[in-house]
Amino acid sequence: MDKEWMHLPSRLVPEYEEGVKKFIAQARNYAKTREVILCPCKRCKNKKYMKFDQVYDHLIIKGFDPSYTIWVFHGETYNSQSQAEGSSGEVQKENESREAYHLYKDVFLPEEEVGHTMSEAKDYEFADLLKDAETPLFPGCTSYTKLSAVVTLYNYKSTNGHTDNSFNELLKILGDMLPENNTLPETVYTMRKLLKPFDLGYGKIHACPNDCCLFRKELQDLDSCPKCGSSRWKIDKVTTKVCKGVPEKVLRYFPVIPRLKRMFTSKQKAEELIWHSKHKSQDHMMRYPIDSVAWDTIDHKWPDFASDPRNLRLGLATDGFNPFGDLSSRYSCWPVILVNYNLPPLLCMTKENLMLTLLIPGPKQPGNDIDVYLEPLVEDLKELWDTGVEAYDAFSKSMFNLKAILMWTINDFPAY
Repeated sequence: MDKEWMHLPSRLVPEYEEGVKKFIAQARNYAKTREVILCPCKRCKNKKYMKFDQVYDHLIIKGFDPSYTIWVFHGETYNSQSQAEGSSGEVQKENESREAYHLYKDVFLPEEEVGHTMSEAKDYEFADLLKDAETPLFPGCTSYTKLSAVVTLYNYKSTNGHTDNSFNELLKILGDMLPENNTLPETVYTMRKLLKPFDLGYGKIHACPNDCCLFRKELQDLDSCPKCGSSRWKIDKVTTKVCKGVPEKVLRYFPVIPRLKRMFTSKQKAEELIWHSKHKSQDHMMRYPIDSVAWDTIDHKWPDFASDPRNLRLGLATDGFNPFGDLSSRYSCWPVILVNYNLPPLLCMTKENLMLTLLIPGPKQPGNDIDVYLEPLVEDLKELWDTGVEAYDAFSKSMFNLKAILMWTINDFPAY
């Protein structure tokens, strides 16, 4: 499509209006059944969803964003012709913009797509974060944006076990090495603030030091265990004074429902989650859990559940380990991992897709009392099986009722 009309000195000439109409027609054809598209005017810059007539008004009144040369949000793709027409730097910048947009879109899902209206505060937060994400690391940098640099560095910090203080010093050194006006955060706190929208959070639940109960629901306000009488709070070994407010034992729970729903807001991930529906073995050889007797049994006993390939088949695994890496230590910490068998074999067992749901603290293994710590996870799994939760599928662009079943557990004999 000819785009010379975008750069006309006046928006009052017929050529500009005709160009806007052709653009709206292309965007409408790309949007298909949807009634809203991203507005590419100079003010909105593809950060707000609007109806077609509103986008038309914006383009006529405010003008078309001149930096938006490849219409990736409205039906165009990156091909050899578009790369030949524009400079490599423009294509790189446009590509980074698109990646940053989709990354934040998975978190701030535009509620127009599911029949609601996005709040103004949420819209502004999305725009501000997107602006940070698109900003180059320093003027002229094409390798890293502010967001990609922060993600890379934070991953390095986590992998290598840097403390906050040591990493703050590293950030200061890197900042001095980079050109002036660089956008590298100066502290770990600032990095975490930028990554906060991706955080799904976790809950700290106080536990009885003898593994009798969790202080939640009706036991939330108690100061001692109703079964064994042990104090909920730490006791100073010297003064024997109860340090109220400092728990003796804490279970960390990472809620599974928001994380499973988040997976479906990514178009690529949502497509991968229905991979199993088209890849069942045809020669009766078992190559993956979809070929197992357990999978077929579920299909036979609950056909309504099996009728929607988006419903999840899960496995639960747990075992104790020594977090301090000292073989002489008897400290035993127990992670509980959720495995998603809807994913293809190459993705199912990658560390990114193994979901940590519970972190049961030591110093001793929970033994037969492990069921006490599994309570919050079991409640979420029961909800996913009994009633399901409403979720948005970015692949089919529709809402659906997400359900899940726990197929089996994986453990050694003490965990069993």
